[in-house]
Amino acid sequence: KEQEKPETVSEVVPPSPVCEEDSCKTAAIAAPSPPPQKHKNRCFSCNKKIGLTGFTCRCGYTFCSEHRYSDKHECAYDYKLAGREVIAKANPKVVASKIDKI
Repeated sequence: KEQEKPETVSEVVPPSPVCEEDSCKTAAIAAPSPPPQKHKNRCFSCNKKIGLTGFTCRCGYTFCSEHRYSDKHECAYDYKLAGREVIAKANPKVVASKIDKI
């Protein structure tokens, strides 16, 4: 018995849904917001009491000394993007003046 092989790629892979420009942008931008921290005097990761020694991260949560670094508490803050924005603001684009050379 011979099995019929599809002749084109479209028969093998179903077509992806067409995405309008506006709906794609809003879907990418609309990320779920992080839940608020209920107890400000407790670590957001391990729920340990921190008292006066709590560390507030750029993501907005308070952590103990173990979880204060971004790699220890799976921080959602994008440090790379923030660094790019700071560099872009500090170094504006320089455009040469349009002068006719003689």
